[in-house]
Amino acid sequence: MPERSATLRAVRVLARILILVLTAPILAPLVSTPARADECPDALITAGVKTRLATDDFLGVFKINVDTDECIVTLNGCVESKDQARRAKKLAAKVGKVKDVKNNLTICPKQD
Repeated sequence: MPERSATLRAVRVLARILILVLTAPILAPLVSTPARADECPDALITAGVKTRLATDDFLGVFKINVDTDECIVTLNGCVESKDQARRAKKLAAKVGKVKDVKNNLTICPKQD
């Protein structure tokens, strides 16, 4: 019985090695090419900001346009108060890799 246990362990180890060998060429480009420090994931930043704004109870009902260029986020649209404009800027600034936030939000009267 101890021989069978050792054989099963050896087979499991070989199976894991085989899986690593077969998947290495597929995974290598994903792992071995990190983003350069000067590269900016603008699309990811935009998505992150839009998600934060849409899920915020204070801002979720407003249509705020988000653009990102070289890690600088620009917010455009209408909100009801200066507090909401400040909140939008603060939420955008919390997203990773954001260098700056240009807040072009305007205060628009509430529509009934």
